[in-house]
Amino acid sequence: MRIKSANPKSETSVRQAYALSPSKGMTNQARMTKTRREDRFVHRRAGTFGIRVSDLIRHSGFWFLVFVAACAGNPQSQQQLDAGKQALEAKQYDPAIRDADAVIAGGDSTDLAEAYYLRGYAIENRPKSDTADAVRDLALARDSYLSGLSQNPRPAVAVRLHAQLGNVSFYQNDYSAALREFDAAYGLADDPQDKPLILYHMGVCEQRLGRFDDADRTFQRVQQEFPSSEYVPYARSRMGIRGFYVQVGAYSQLSDIERAASAVAAAGSPPLKTTRGSLTVIRTSDVPSYAQAQELKERLASRYPDARVMP
Repeated sequence: MRIKSANPKSETSVRQAYALSPSKGMTNQARMTKTRREDRFVHRRAGTFGIRVSDLIRHSGFWFLVFVAACAGNPQSQQQLDAGKQALEAKQYDPAIRDADAVIAGGDSTDLAEAYYLRGYAIENRPKSDTADAVRDLALARDSYLSGLSQNPRPAVAVRLHAQLGNVSFYQNDYSAALREFDAAYGLADDPQDKPLILYHMGVCEQRLGRFDDADRTFQRVQQEFPSSEYVPYARSRMGIRGFYVQVGAYSQLSDIERAASAVAAAGSPPLKTTRGSLTVIRTSDVPSYAQAQELKERLASRYPDARVMP
C-alpha cells in the first residue's frame, strides 16, 4: 500500500519562502523560484492549523492519510474504526478522535494500532488557535503514534505510524528521533515510489543534525537508486549545504533595510544583503548548526517574528 504525499517535492514549510542555499549550477533567482514551487503544498494545507501565529501552526504533515484494509476483528470495533475514518476524511476531527478513543477503550488488540494511528492523525491535523495548542497537539499525536507502535502493528500500519511519528518529531525539532522513524518507515515501505521521498527527508534530518557528509550521501542515494524519481532535483539542490542562516525579510525602503540590518548585527551576526528585483533581502551570516540558527532567530523574534531559519 503506497504512502501518498501531499506534495513529495519538499519537507519545507511556508517559512522557507526563498533560496534554500547556494546550489551548484543554479542562479539565485532559479533557487528562489524552485523553493517557492516546493512550498506550494503547504499552502494547500495551511488551513489545517488555522491562524498562522507561529512556525508550529504552519506545520504540515508529509503524508496524506491512507488507511489499509483492516484485519478481521471485533465487529463493533470495526464499525467504530470505519466511522472514525469517514469522519477524518470529512475533516471532522473531534468525532474521529472520539471514535478512535472508543476503539481503544474496547481493547480489541486487532484494531488498537490503527485506532492509535487514527487518533494521532486527527489530533495532528485538527485546527489550532494558538502556539500552545500546536505544541500540545504535536505532543499528543506523538504519544498516540508511540502507543500504536507498542501494539506490534502489521507492516502496512507500522509504516504509517513510523512516518507520522517522524513527521511530528521533525516539527518538534527532535531530528534524531525523526531520522530514526523515517529510517524505520523506509525499511517497511512496500512501494518504490515512497522510498525516495522518505530517503530525502532522512537527508534533511541529517543536515539539521549537522551530519552534512551523511546527508550528502543520502541525497546521492536518492539520485543513484531512484534516478527517474521526481525527488531527484530536490535532493541534488540540497547537496553541499554546510550551514544555516536566518532570513529576516525583504524590503524596499532604505529605513527598513537599515533597521533590519542593525537588528541582525545586534543579535550577534554580521548582516548580509542580497537583491531580489526591487527588494533587498536581509539575512544573518551562515552558522554551522541549525541550533545556532534557531538561537539567532529567537534573538530576532521580538522585533521580527516572521524571521525564518534557512534552509
